[in-house]
Amino acid sequence: MKLGTPKTKKWVDLVSKYGTIGLEMGICVFLGVVFGAYLDKIFHTQPWLTLIFTLFGIVAGFKSLYKLAHDLMKREAEEAKRDKREGEKRDS
Repeated sequence: MKLGTPKTKKWVDLVSKYGTIGLEMGICVFLGVVFGAYLDKIFHTQPWLTLIFTLFGIVAGFKSLYKLAHDLMKREAEEAKRDKREGEKRDS
């Protein structure tokens, strides 16, 4: 695979965008746990706020995953339309 070709650029774009999914999910959950534990320490409500904010972190991670999947489907649909138009032009 040569560097600088459209195929290489597309591959690098996909890896950079979708390779961070696990990291993003982990960060969301980690921040929820840390923030919840901090609030539990302040308000003396162990373990309830930690659990609640962990759930918020999980939801935020899945929301991010959903947005990423939605963007991917939208991009694939646009590419399919473009390929179909190019195919019709070649057939004419």
